[in-house]
Amino acid sequence: MKKLVLFIVLIFLISLASAVEIKLSKEEYAPSETLQAEIYGNFLDTIKPENIYFYRERNVPVIYDTLKLKDKYLLYALLPTKEGNYTIKIKNTRYETETGLSDSEIVKEFSVKTTNETILSINPGFIAAREDFYIKIKANKNLNIDIEFLEKKQNSSLIENKEEKIYFSIAEIKNYTETNIKIQSYNIPVFIFPDEIQVVEETTKFRFSPQEIEATILKGESYFFKVALINLGKKDINNIAISTNISDKDLEIKIEPSFLSQLKSEEREFVNLTFTPSKLKNFSFFVFASAENLSAELKLSIGLTENISDVNYSIVGYTEGKTCEDIGKFCTAEEKCDATLVLTEEGYCCQGNCIEKRESSSWLYGLIIIVIVVVGLILFSLYMKKRQKPIDILKERQEKYEKRMKGEEVRGGLTKT
Repeated sequence: MKKLVLFIVLIFLISLASAVEIKLSKEEYAPSETLQAEIYGNFLDTIKPENIYFYRERNVPVIYDTLKLKDKYLLYALLPTKEGNYTIKIKNTRYETETGLSDSEIVKEFSVKTTNETILSINPGFIAAREDFYIKIKANKNLNIDIEFLEKKQNSSLIENKEEKIYFSIAEIKNYTETNIKIQSYNIPVFIFPDEIQVVEETTKFRFSPQEIEATILKGESYFFKVALINLGKKDINNIAISTNISDKDLEIKIEPSFLSQLKSEEREFVNLTFTPSKLKNFSFFVFASAENLSAELKLSIGLTENISDVNYSIVGYTEGKTCEDIGKFCTAEEKCDATLVLTEEGYCCQGNCIEKRESSSWLYGLIIIVIVVVGLILFSLYMKKRQKPIDILKERQEKYEKRMKGEEVRGGLTKT
């Protein structure tokens, strides 16, 4: 009996050790609030930012970051402004389960809902510090907040929807320290460590968001995507060149801007991509951002179609939260946009005017052919008439002469023979 109990306990402990879980700080958030989560599991692959996706029906771009700490991962995200049911998915990573190795998606659902409570947006949602640092805070109301860090308190006044920087010093810390910044009901994890100690594993701090775009678009139209280039590091990045590796003449790409003189620490800059495809084919390529010893890449898979019902996309761009009415108008299947199409949550939206597509001109070509045939027949008939044989001409004249002698009216002149 004791052996049976020990066996059951052992199986239970193994199951706990193998369980994979995304544990959120809460299940419901306010628009623009900072989401905090811990990810547990026996992962064989490192969870990278490109493994994490946020969905609301479609993949939505979200500013987020991860941090590996011993046997778990920390995740924070600055949530969108739009209400709804959201899902976090971790893809393409292997982990152990009680039944063996798995690479199935790890899924966690949560909701975003407007509330009357005072809400803070805190960026970043965790800190790995080797030197003094700051965080950025924004509130949905005018607010005085108390901040506690390393047993020291400070007060700050926030103006509604205005972002403020709050600075912290770690000059007195000599050893690795795990602590928190306490702000209202929020706890921001802080990991302080000397350069020679590597307790946490940080992810790439310079990257595009989203990091991948998949879309099926209409041939002959211009399409606009807006992506963000993010610097989550503690130092400014200078002289960033943005380019693409595609040289296919059937796809025109416009990148604005193609050069950034500076991307400040913990800031983002938007990059506008406009695609104009001319042939019915598929394109796969990258957009690169390069600076000093840093690089970031954005993968794009663009398919072409002639049917508007086949138009599809895997991401909602940084028009997120806006409707087509905010930007322009929808064009019907019988209309064509005379400007660039912008991706919104409702689909592709025309920034210009919707104009009626011209009817096919094949009927005109058919009419021209008919006219040419008729004219040709008339000309041929006249030509053949002029080529009558002498005997036929004499016979025709004889008939006219006989009619004249009988007193009948004869049209056309008669020549003596």
